[in-house]
Amino acid sequence: MTWILHDLLGAYIATPVGAAVALFFLLFFDYFFLLPRHYLRRALHGPAMPSTSRLPSGLLAIPSLLRAADELEAIKTTVANVLQNDYPGELQVVLSIDGTSDDPALYADLKAWVAARQSSLPTDVFLRLTGTPHRRGKPLAIEQAFQHVTGLVASGALAAFPKIYFSTDADADLGPHALEHLARRLLKPNPITGNPGRAVAGNLHVRGNSFWKGWRYFFTHEGQLSLQVAREYLVSNIARYNLRPLPISGITGVLYCTWTDILLEGPRFMGFMRTLTLKDWLGWWIGFAPPKFSESTAPAIPELLAGDTDDTVGAFLAIASRWENGKLTLDAPRTPLHAFYYMLRSIFVDRALRYEAEARVYTSSPATVGALWRQRMRWNAARIEVVGRFSASYRYHWDLGASCVAAVGLMMKALSFGVFSYVTAPIALAKGGVVLPLALGLTVQYSVYGLSTVLALLLDDAFRKNWRLLLALPAAVVYAPVYGFWAGGVGMMKDLLLVGNCTKFAPETTLIKGGSTRVAITARVRRVAVLLVRSAVYGDVPFGLFWFGWGETQWTPSGYLGWTTGKRPRLYERLRFGAGREETAPIAASSRAPLRLLQGGKHDDAADVSPPSRRAA
Repeated sequence: MTWILHDLLGAYIATPVGAAVALFFLLFFDYFFLLPRHYLRRALHGPAMPSTSRLPSGLLAIPSLLRAADELEAIKTTVANVLQNDYPGELQVVLSIDGTSDDPALYADLKAWVAARQSSLPTDVFLRLTGTPHRRGKPLAIEQAFQHVTGLVASGALAAFPKIYFSTDADADLGPHALEHLARRLLKPNPITGNPGRAVAGNLHVRGNSFWKGWRYFFTHEGQLSLQVAREYLVSNIARYNLRPLPISGITGVLYCTWTDILLEGPRFMGFMRTLTLKDWLGWWIGFAPPKFSESTAPAIPELLAGDTDDTVGAFLAIASRWENGKLTLDAPRTPLHAFYYMLRSIFVDRALRYEAEARVYTSSPATVGALWRQRMRWNAARIEVVGRFSASYRYHWDLGASCVAAVGLMMKALSFGVFSYVTAPIALAKGGVVLPLALGLTVQYSVYGLSTVLALLLDDAFRKNWRLLLALPAAVVYAPVYGFWAGGVGMMKDLLLVGNCTKFAPETTLIKGGSTRVAITARVRRVAVLLVRSAVYGDVPFGLFWFGWGETQWTPSGYLGWTTGKRPRLYERLRFGAGREETAPIAASSRAPLRLLQGGKHDDAADVSPPSRRAA
């Protein structure tokens, strides 16, 4: 805006300034009424208090790795905190270890600890332990908890599957009555439709003793990182009220709740989306009924729940579902007109994602520059891949489509604004005087950061307790571009333009089995080049769309191969992947042959990679 005012005069100023103001109001207009709304509610109703009425049964899954003693202690601390949270209903607490064979001794210690706690559990609280032998990723550990409880119901050990699912991490501490606050917010009927919510996010904080340990700690890089993350978490809660014109599409995985019916159907719905075709969609537009998920026999693909983020998949499932006759359904709207109606209703009446400020959760943050960079690179870029995974669904579920468009649009907005603010504008200003523009820019930046921090502190009723978060403001103008713009920009560049953003959040075996993909233009170009060479040398590769793909074929490995093991195939190995020269029988481009990779003429025990003729010989 300063640049515009410097170069333009009169009527020419009105249009860009008006557009800038309109854009600000569209994106942040809730800032103007959130605080009055907060104090009005407090004046009319007072602070939220726990109730004595019973709540529906709940399932709280705590997924975790278990490879070190500190992880075992973190699990014990979290469980002890959960057991003291006084949920007024039956609560099934399931510890799900992602890779029980990583450290059998630690798993045995945890198993003994769980058995010892059984005699001292509160009334209506049940503590259980399960796990997968090998690491499959956090979402699959949660799925394992669901399967464990499903088995208990099938065997008669449990009368019915719990109604509400609570998500938390193994290193989180819940605030007083956090689970109860979440459940009551989920159950609260919409004043217009009368329907309850579909998912509720909690109030995320960094532990107080993590971000403030005195002035000496304040002047260390760890102290500054902790303080910046604590301010970032606090301010991010403002958007979770979800009252802006553009709906949010994510919830914090550290603490949220939803209906178990939604997540129970998740693996089947991911498989169902693979069956949707362009022909189905075009028919829907001319009056044919869309394929019904409730009648689908498509196999479940739980691996598609895994990826760089787990909570976004849960949020997308909640948005795609809707209440019909008192039950949740993931069936597509009957016609495009119905889809348009549900989209408008979702945006203006009953948004799927709610927020409960009284449901507080306290967690830690990465204490090193590298660990925080990797986390933010994953957080700020992960939704691109998830949006692509749900693309077949939001052709019908326009309410989900609106959220996906908003999510990707905000990512692109942040990237373009970042390029302008931190790249093009400084280069342009370097040709002239920079003192005044820099001073004005810093003034605006500090004003926005300061006002948003004060607003978040007041909304959280924690100004006296956490006023030290204002001390993060001097370094915020460095932290925000580095861990916001640059981390997100690098992550998006890797996902879209290079060979994919390898965060190692999910093992490659899970991603390959689920058939997940990435845009990863460079990886696809490299794949075309390898196939061209193979075709020129052997002449046995038919041309097809798989040349430009990502998944495994007869002639190429999956794009995920080596992501988490580090054993990426070399170019020579890529050329020799699959059948030998004498095997010229054509194979369909959609074929998903078992993974085979020649390594210097040798192979492991997992598969015999020799051509059939050689194996026969």
